[in-house]
Amino acid sequence: MSSSQKIRIGLIGLNAPYAGVITGSSWAAVAHLPYLKASSKYEVVALHNSSVERAQKAIEAYGLDPEKVKAYGTPEGLANDPNVELVVCSVRVDRHAGSVIPSIKAGKDVYVEWPLEANYHIAKELTELVKKHNVKSFVGLQGNFSPVVKKIKEVIANGDIGDVLSSIVIVKARGGPTISRPVDYFTDRKIGGNTFTIGFGHNIEYITAALGEVSSYRSLLVNQFPEVDIVDPVTHEIVEKSRKNDVPNQIAFEAVLESGAVLTFKLNTAPAISPGAKPQQERVQFPVLDWHIVGTKGELRIKSYDDWLLSGGSAKLVFEICKADDGEVVQLDLGQDEFEHLPLYSRNIARLYEAFAEGLDEKGEKKKWYPDFERALKRHKLLDQMYKENGFN
Repeated sequence: MSSSQKIRIGLIGLNAPYAGVITGSSWAAVAHLPYLKASSKYEVVALHNSSVERAQKAIEAYGLDPEKVKAYGTPEGLANDPNVELVVCSVRVDRHAGSVIPSIKAGKDVYVEWPLEANYHIAKELTELVKKHNVKSFVGLQGNFSPVVKKIKEVIANGDIGDVLSSIVIVKARGGPTISRPVDYFTDRKIGGNTFTIGFGHNIEYITAALGEVSSYRSLLVNQFPEVDIVDPVTHEIVEKSRKNDVPNQIAFEAVLESGAVLTFKLNTAPAISPGAKPQQERVQFPVLDWHIVGTKGELRIKSYDDWLLSGGSAKLVFEICKADDGEVVQLDLGQDEFEHLPLYSRNIARLYEAFAEGLDEKGEKKKWYPDFERALKRHKLLDQMYKENGFN
């Protein structure tokens, strides 16, 4: 691929946030588009929404050039556009396969958000399909490219805390007794997008990116709220009471990593930050992510007050090191962010796109690592096993 040639994108699912609330259906607008519009490596040449009219409205609303960006209302229409090289899918989880299969069969490269699909079996079919048609794939596990992960790996590689002995990660996620209306499908496990699949999936990805893969584990999944109330994200008022919920809200995971280090992970859905609670600025808040890494020569402590996934980026982050030889706690600097000109949510997505573009040689072969469908399938397999082991069949 020529260094001067932009990768031409067909974007699926460009929608505005619901009343300012970011959901899976608005992620393309919030996280992808700011980078793509400014990129020297990519250009959007087509848009597919639920109808041609909706696609045309999105082209106008987001300042895209209608002379250069074609509008489509079906996956097949997008797949048949010879000008599209890469299809980017950012719609609800259970609609991923139907949206991209025609393009895969047409030989187009494909990006899909995490989770890859509603369950392991469909994710496996998609992974096998991209192999069959010899197309390149990558997936929205952008936490791999977080500056936090990069810094942790750097500190460990430099020997600043010695060999890693253990790590404890405590996460607070939105949910529990209430669910926000734009993501009310989080109550239905078969759809595939929920606090466990999205939340734990992203969490375990960035943890293993920093500390290494899992060798053995045990898990506990518990659903403490078989019924939840659906809440309006703006008024915080209940709009539907007692919706049936079959998704676990408590996730405990203990593992031995391939390095021999011991990992303890706990995800809680916290009523204090759930939809319907006081707005964040009106209350004192503990960290939504508290990550402790213990080594033979020191410790790291990472606390985020606004991003429990690390995939979106944190504006309220504390990153500290304490070395055993002097016991002094020092704040570490993550360094200059090359994408600080972009909105926070776009920055890790930008790094993911850059890895894909830079990871292809002149013949389009992979030469640099980025998370592909095989990587996503590995995560899906773990989630599937955890569901089954805990009686969520």
